[in-house]
Amino acid sequence: MSLWLDAASRQLGLPEEWLFKFDLCADEAVTNIISYAFPDDGMHEIFLRLSLIGSLASLEIEDDGIPFNPFDAPEHVQPASLEEAEIGGLGIELMRRYMDDCKYVRRNGKNVLKITAIVPQL
Repeated sequence: MSLWLDAASRQLGLPEEWLFKFDLCADEAVTNIISYAFPDDGMHEIFLRLSLIGSLASLEIEDDGIPFNPFDAPEHVQPASLEEAEIGGLGIELMRRYMDDCKYVRRNGKNVLKITAIVPQL
């Protein structure tokens, strides 16, 4: 996935720092999809689409897993101490912080996650 994202972002002329953001967020999203979206052992597909329209770079991640809107999860609250900190659960927060817009829709029986970043004029 990272190799494809690197090639696609270079083709679109995205700056290196935006590639890092998209790669990190895509890795979090796809890891969660693989880990939780498919309760059966059947064949499943995950599609990625990267686009650049004007100054908006968007990555759509589509899967045929169980319905799940990651942005329904409450925002992360910083724990008061190390003892109160829990392991995991920061991937969604990472997407919220790195991206300018995050959306989810269930379309045609599939989850579609769209993350968008504003890229300075190239």
